[in-house]
Amino acid sequence: MSKLFFFDIDGTLIECNKGIYRIPNDVRYGMNQLKKQGHDVFLATGRCKCFTVDGVMDYPFSGYVTCNGAYVEYKGKEIYKMVVPKEAIEKTHQLCVERNLAYYFEGNDHIYVLNKQNPKHIEFKNNWGMKDEIIIDSYQIDEIETYIGMIVLNSLDDREIMYQTLSPYFDIQQHQSGLSFDLTLKGESKAKGIQKLVEALGKNIKDTIAFGDGRNDIEMISFVGLGIAMGNAADETKAVADYITDNVDCDGILKALKHFSFL
Repeated sequence: MSKLFFFDIDGTLIECNKGIYRIPNDVRYGMNQLKKQGHDVFLATGRCKCFTVDGVMDYPFSGYVTCNGAYVEYKGKEIYKMVVPKEAIEKTHQLCVERNLAYYFEGNDHIYVLNKQNPKHIEFKNNWGMKDEIIIDSYQIDEIETYIGMIVLNSLDDREIMYQTLSPYFDIQQHQSGLSFDLTLKGESKAKGIQKLVEALGKNIKDTIAFGDGRNDIEMISFVGLGIAMGNAADETKAVADYITDNVDCDGILKALKHFSFL
């Protein structure tokens, strides 16, 4: 029976904080072997497609569950999307202007920000491999379509006002390191995106396997047929996993695939 494999990016396939911006060759080999066996291999990420680094996007995935599940496609065909409402962007924009914060609203082709020159933005985009050509800081909210947001705080002193202002619109998930947070639309998750894909393909959730490490992977890891947490995963993610493998830089993916005899 063919299966659907889902791989998170940051902390799973790559690790920007350790200078790993490309899927390692041995992991590529493993994914190729899965495809040769008739399985489908997907990205399942909080990033949008244009924010996905070249060292990941150059792999021929079967499809994408992006923006924490708010945009899903299979073999180039859109399966599902949920658009960030205008009001949510306006509230985020106002908060960031008042407190000099950086924000990002992500579509498939562009990322919309408050100020390209903000040092916090420059540090963030350089660290996470965000290309200058996709970044826009002059736009009309009515004219854009985005599926997820991010925000970067100056300090934890900003956290309470962020939650008060943005919680009505978003589930707010702190990244593994630093002061950055995903702004995932209420009700959306990687698990929901996977469910939409499974339904569209006429598959069974029992035939899904997912690898992840972050807090935004918790729903996915607990929802799929087999949820695997990386050794470097957040404790909350490990707590819901069926299996915990090694770190991203210690062949964690390959070790798990071999443990379950997929390779």
